[in-house]
Amino acid sequence: MNRERVVLFGCWLTGLIVLLAGMQSAFAQIEESTLWRDAVVTELDADFGGTGFHARWWFHRCDCGDLQVKVEQVAPDDILTGELLMVDGQVLLSRGFKQQGEDIEPLIQAPSLMLQLAFELLNRSQPKGPFVVKKKRDWDVIEKKNNFHLDTGLATGAFAAPWQVKGSAWEAEPGHIRFEMSFNFTSSAPGQPVESSSITFSGKFDFRQQEFPYPETTNLEGWRVQWISKNELKAKPAEEGLTLKALRIKAKTP
Repeated sequence: MNRERVVLFGCWLTGLIVLLAGMQSAFAQIEESTLWRDAVVTELDADFGGTGFHARWWFHRCDCGDLQVKVEQVAPDDILTGELLMVDGQVLLSRGFKQQGEDIEPLIQAPSLMLQLAFELLNRSQPKGPFVVKKKRDWDVIEKKNNFHLDTGLATGAFAAPWQVKGSAWEAEPGHIRFEMSFNFTSSAPGQPVESSSITFSGKFDFRQQEFPYPETTNLEGWRVQWISKNELKAKPAEEGLTLKALRIKAKTP
């Protein structure tokens, strides 16, 4: 290849890279109708002020309806780590939790509740959704009368008024938003001196389409399985040869 061809090839390759980068950037743009809960991948870091409890969760939402959750929870006397997989909202799988008991449903309760809390706080603070977050946006919202109630279908939570949420969010790159947020709420019982508690959140929302970590051919050997929709109270080892595709079909079969 002579020098002129090398130069032309270099120019063509550079142009192709720029074109592909531009297409990827355009594809990653957040649509105006996008909701906070539409994030494909969410990294959520939560610190429960003054209690010694800290948690970090990674969520990956599949268009098929499945949800992967990586768990890292730190308490004053314990560390809990592992991975969860919720299939079709009906069956829960777990692996890697050394401390897990027979009933694995409690493992998904805290992550799902805190994820919904983060989404709801953002809905109250930035109701127009992630579309409006380009440059850094700050907020400070106070509610003096109405308590904050959550229900994920797996867990419920209530946070008494007055409560306040302060935070900021910014677009780190197209389709990728980082945020910091503090939530202060009343934690004292009725008739008792007013006391407050706080949860500090930080993390990121990635709205870009990404391949789900587990293809449908995944063999589920090594996972424990518990049917939430059937009100099972004990998880069992996955059946030999069970694949994610077979489990999805089973979940959708009446």
